[in-house]
Order: sequence, then C-alpha cells, then structure tokens
Amino acid sequence: MRTQMIEERPTTIHAEEALTPRAPWSFLRAALPGGFTRWGWGLIAGWVLVLLGPTLGWAGHLRHAVRWSALPSHWGEGISARDIWELWENGGLRHRAASSPTVHLLGLGIVIVLWCGWRMQAETAGGKATLRAWLLGALDTLLVGLLPLGLVAWGGIAALRWLGEMGIDGLGWSALIGVPLFAMGAAAALNLQWWFCRLGRAAGLSRGYRAHLKDSFLRLWTHPIQWGAVCVGGAAVRSLLPFLVLLLAWRLGGGTTLRVTALLGLQLLATVLNAWLMGWLLRASALFWVHDAAVRTARATLKEESRDVQIL
Repeated sequence: MRTQMIEERPTTIHAEEALTPRAPWSFLRAALPGGFTRWGWGLIAGWVLVLLGPTLGWAGHLRHAVRWSALPSHWGEGISARDIWELWENGGLRHRAASSPTVHLLGLGIVIVLWCGWRMQAETAGGKATLRAWLLGALDTLLVGLLPLGLVAWGGIAALRWLGEMGIDGLGWSALIGVPLFAMGAAAALNLQWWFCRLGRAAGLSRGYRAHLKDSFLRLWTHPIQWGAVCVGGAAVRSLLPFLVLLLAWRLGGGTTLRVTALLGLQLLATVLNAWLMGWLLRASALFWVHDAAVRTARATLKEESRDVQIL
C-alpha cells in the first residue's frame, strides 16, 4: 500500500500549465488597460488634481492676491532664497496660504489616488479593499521592505556618486542622472512591496503571519531584475514626460494666453499618461500576485501531501 501511494504522489506542479511559475513581465500584456478601467478613471482624476490642481489654484491665488505677475516676462530668471523669504513673509503669501485652494486640491488628489489605486488593485486580484488591509500592509512593508531596499538604494547611490567623482565626463553625467533615477526606482520598489503586503492582508493570513511576510518578500526579490527594470523604467518615463513639457515651456515662455493654454494641455496629457502607467503597474502587480499566490498554495499543499505519504 505504501508503494502504491508513493507512485501516485504528485511530483511537480509544472505539469499543470495554470500553476507554472511565471515572471512579472508575462503579466504586462494582460494589464494593458491600465488606468482606463472603472477605478482607473478615478486614479487619473486624482493625479490631475495632485499635479495640475495646485498649479491652477496657486495661479488663481496670485491673480486675486496681487492682480499681476511678472513671471511670463521674466521666465527663466533665478530667484534667491532671500527673495522667496521676502515674498513669503512680507508679501502676504504666508497668511493667505492656509486659505489657498492649493492645499485642499493637493490633499483631495492624494486621497483619491491612494483609494482608487487600492480599489482597482484589489478588484483585479478578486479581493476586497479594506482600510485595515491597507494600513496593516504598510506596517508589514516597514518590516520586510524598508531595510533591504534602503541598503540597496544606499549602495547604488554611493556607487554612482563614486563613479561621478572620478573626473570622467560620461560617468559624471551618468551619476547626475542616475542618482535621482535610482532613488525614485527604490521608492517605486518600496511601493511595490507595499502592494504585495496589502494584497496578502486582504486575502487573509490562511498560512500564518510569518508565511505572509515571507511570501510578500519573495514576490519582490525572486525576480529582482524584472521588477527592478519595471520600477526604474517606470520612474524614468513618469519623470521624463513632465520634464519634456517643462523644458518646452522654458524654451517658449508664457507670454501669451494661447501659449500658456497649450503648455497646460501638454502637461495635462503627460499627467494622464503617467496615471495610466501607474494603473498599468497596479494591475500587472495584482495579476502577478494572484498567480504567485496560487502557485505557493499549490506548493504548500504538495508538501503537506508528501509529508502525509512519508508518515504512512
């Protein structure tokens, strides 16, 4: 009887295509709708409020406060820290900042982005978006993600700065661009670790808390190259689009209403594309989490069955 049960024991889950482990890049095509979903439109609206709301609110605030601005005539000129202090203290800006719509629009936009992003990701994973899972997932991220990602970020930035100090022009430019890009990629990776932790919390700790932390950690670090490329590449694209609009605005200036409106439209387009990219990554990470959770559950079940067979 023992021999017969050993012969019937499953030996691998790779024979079943649905349970074959898959890398993160394989889920990018399925996540292509990105932000153009039910909660994705809310995500886009939130990003528009975060990036464009304060700009428009501050412009309107200055228009009603001082009735005139010399910025279009002196675009590109430097302003010292003392000038900023004088404007803030003696120009009446400090007393008006609390009532400015910039603070309210920025706060409202951040809340919409966080909530709609969480709802879209939980819906993609087939779970329920709760505030408890959202908060406890953030605490789990501090336990399993802050230290390793902080060490990687510190080491990478230190290496880039060392290369930049060698006196070679190419390495100097690489360090100048690479340091902020590496820092943004590390922040994106920490955010990705949070997504895995909160999805695990929303699904319940069926295999225990330690298994949840271990699985959340391994989902990021089992594929460091692919996730690293997604985080750094995504950060680069999301930074490049607004920078190109800013560079164009710097070259053209804002002397006419039509020009300012056109530049504002380009900034709006860049914001929508960045929100779509964020929605794409949210959906891709959720699809990867669903498949990886199924694979790890199947492995745990297989180990239990193997242990039972050995006991028999």
